[in-house]
Amino acid sequence: MSHPLGSRLAAVACLLGAMLSWGCIPIFLRFFVTHQGLDPWAVNAVRYSVAALFWLPVVLALRQQWRPGPGEGRGRSVWRDALIPSAINIVAQETYGISPAYASAPTIGFALRLSFLFTLLFGLVFLHEERLLVRRRSFVAGAALCLVGVAAMFIEGLTREGSVSLAGMGILLLSTMGWGGYAVSVRKCMAGYPVRLGFGVVSLYTAGGLIVLALAFGRPASLARATGVVWAAFGVSAFMGIALGHVLYYRGIHRLGPVVSSGLLLGTPFLTYAGAAVLLGETLTLVQTLGGIAVVGGGAMLVAAKAQTEMAADEAAPALD
Repeated sequence: MSHPLGSRLAAVACLLGAMLSWGCIPIFLRFFVTHQGLDPWAVNAVRYSVAALFWLPVVLALRQQWRPGPGEGRGRSVWRDALIPSAINIVAQETYGISPAYASAPTIGFALRLSFLFTLLFGLVFLHEERLLVRRRSFVAGAALCLVGVAAMFIEGLTREGSVSLAGMGILLLSTMGWGGYAVSVRKCMAGYPVRLGFGVVSLYTAGGLIVLALAFGRPASLARATGVVWAAFGVSAFMGIALGHVLYYRGIHRLGPVVSSGLLLGTPFLTYAGAAVLLGETLTLVQTLGGIAVVGGGAMLVAAKAQTEMAADEAAPALD
């Protein structure tokens, strides 16, 4: 079903808003950790707790209203089905949250684009419909280009102080794997639930997990030195990155589909780069920049491969009726 021009433009505007929201978050996190000296574990717990408070009334309201439709699995529990996605999300969110202690904002922004590759790779394993991707040359070429690009960024970054450490490389790779696994687990476990209900429950579980991790491994006492401006920045960054960004993204997906939406979001690290250069004075070397562009270019090829596969499936569908 095609959507009117105004609807499509509104969807593009939503995705641009999501891009802006998510592009700012590495800058916020880097500011909290390196410029304010705050503990990243504690910062992560606070930000997600703010987001959980935002989603709590939404979850309570939707939980009372929603009833499964025909074929959607009566007797299911959103609280039970959200356990696996939430566990994966805790890993992805925690590694992302502590990465600013080990890598610059531009490095984080570009490296995280690798998550789309892991989404597709996990999809090949757990989702039967995704396995046609391996037949696409653009998928293989895009995956290779992503890996070469991120390797160039990391290897060059190790020789430049403040860019990325060896530990940061591992943390960012684990984070991108986590985001990829989270996307697939949501498709497997949360199908049939309203997006806001499913994401809201995952947010509540994730906030609890991050609080436990902060108490176990972090230094919550460091938050005592945060000023009122910093606490306000906690709230703004939580709303932009966890609440607003996801709402805008899902609205974009509803109108344009996940493939086009993923393609538009490939511009996010360039916003991070520009903002970090102006606000934090953090830049990349020429080799790192070329590596980042390679990651984005590889991501574009992966999006193209995904689009080709979906188009081929749509064309074949009538013949199966």
